Formats: sequence, C-alpha cells, structure tokens
Amino acid sequence: MINIGKSFVSQADDELPTQAHRILRLYEMFFSLMFRFMEEYEVNDLGNLMIITTISIANANRIEADIETISEETDIPYSTVRRKIEKMCADGILEMRKENQKLVFSISDQMNFAHPGQEKEEISRKFQKDVMDIVVKSINAIILEKKK
Repeated sequence: MINIGKSFVSQADDELPTQAHRILRLYEMFFSLMFRFMEEYEVNDLGNLMIITTISIANANRIEADIETISEETDIPYSTVRRKIEKMCADGILEMRKENQKLVFSISDQMNFAHPGQEKEEISRKFQKDVMDIVVKSINAIILEKKK
C-alpha cells in the first residue's frame, strides 16, 4: 500500500462504502431491469436482448438496422449477430426486408410476449409499472444511503 497522506486515505476510506453502495444499487437496478425486459419479451439470451434493443432503437430513429450496424452497436461479432438474427427471424421475433441493396431488420408484429391473451394496453401498463417500481426502489435506496 502506498503512503499518500493520512487525510486522503481516511477520507477515501470514509467515502468508499457509500460509493460502493451507490454503485451496487445502480447495478441492482440495471440487472433488475434487464431481467424484467428478458422476461417480458421471452428472451433467454443477453445477446438477443441487445440485438432486439438495438433494432428497436434504430427503427424508432428511422435508421436501417442491418447486420453490420447491429454488430457495431452491440459489439457482438458479425457472424454471431447473423446467426442470432437468422434464428430470431425463423422464430418470428424479427422480420427481414431488403432496402438499398442490404437486408434490414425490424421487430415482428407476431413476436410473442410473456402474457399471451391479455390486451396490449394492460400488458404495457403492467410492464411500465414494473419498470417504474424497479427504478424508484433503486433511487430511494440510493437517497436513503446518502442521508446516512
């Protein structure tokens, strides 16, 4: 251990638990949200979730979601993205079309959700409530730790 001055070390030691707890709370929120999204969209692979999320963001911004773009944005190798996308297209999760001499992808209207038979509005309300509950719980935990 390097001797860098007593006041700096004691200050760092005093702040470390609080900072560590804040980081822990953020990770808890991140993983809770990630697993909730995976449950909602019946995705059991983090790579697939990243691909679906990237395609959704691209489509929402009117950007063509081709394999190269998806690979770059997710930092997943091109061949892996291609293989996963082929499987998701075969499973009805994604749709493929050809535009400007390349294949682009979008989320299929036929994609299964975790709550078949329920109205889309009810599913959406429950999902939004679950997401908000996760975020609010995590923020409250961070605020309470900060008050200590």
